[in-house]
Amino acid sequence: WREIELAHSGRTGSSRSLPSPVTGVRRPVLDEEVFISQLYRRAELLDEEFQLGVRRAVESRFGTKFGVYRAPVKTKARMREKLVSYGSADAGAELPLAANILDPVRASVVCTCPDEMLQVAEWLLEEGPAVGLPVVRIKNKFALPDATEYDGYRDLMVCVLYEGSNGLAVIAEIQIHAHGLHNLKLQMHKLYKVKRAASANAI
Repeated sequence: WREIELAHSGRTGSSRSLPSPVTGVRRPVLDEEVFISQLYRRAELLDEEFQLGVRRAVESRFGTKFGVYRAPVKTKARMREKLVSYGSADAGAELPLAANILDPVRASVVCTCPDEMLQVAEWLLEEGPAVGLPVVRIKNKFALPDATEYDGYRDLMVCVLYEGSNGLAVIAEIQIHAHGLHNLKLQMHKLYKVKRAASANAI
């Protein structure tokens, strides 16, 4: 899933072309704000169903052994902040940059130990398609070096392709936590917001 198609004046996409002032060659210019608005609206429409789907899938396999928690839909402001880390067209980044946002809707599964975290991750890899949560990417923060931007926090971030009953689809994120680290994350979140903020107004 690399782009959101928009119907506009009989065309698809949110691009237009402008001539280069140097070469005169026309190149597409993508309006990232349009893609962000589309992604945010899609997340709003799918979030409730996604949260229920994750909870039902986890409980059908593991019962109520693990905690399943929802996270709010990622805000447009946070999406805009993330675009900065994805580069730019001039640097050769693939457009639209908003296609790199893989967590507009999010849920968390909280386990008691690393072994159980692996059980959940392996179950999603093997059975994800059967429960409507096929895995498209896993980010293992336990495999990162100690000197990282995450301040020592570790979890597994599993991105899945979720398709709703309304025909819409989105890449969503299921975070798999250990209980102790999850509690630490809740305490660290305010500090994390301050650290990532580009300015005082962004906090």
